[in-house]
Amino acid sequence: MKKILVTIGALTLATGMAFAGDSKEAKSFSEIDTNKDGVITQTEASVDRELVAHFSNADADQNGFLTPSEFDTLKDEMEEAE
Repeated sequence: MKKILVTIGALTLATGMAFAGDSKEAKSFSEIDTNKDGVITQTEASVDRELVAHFSNADADQNGFLTPSEFDTLKDEMEEAE
């Protein structure tokens, strides 16, 4: 039962974060890393549509997480593209 409640809670949080992703304001690594574990997961990335769209390419070592370095590289590339 606990697993079901945790799963429902996580899905609810992810849904809320997806709606928050409509914001055009760029977020910092620390704002996106909501659990403060030093990496950004795909769930945490859902607050930013562009980050979600480029997550796989930004994840240079393909471990499923973005490090601060990978995040900074992506932000630099996105700024240059503007």
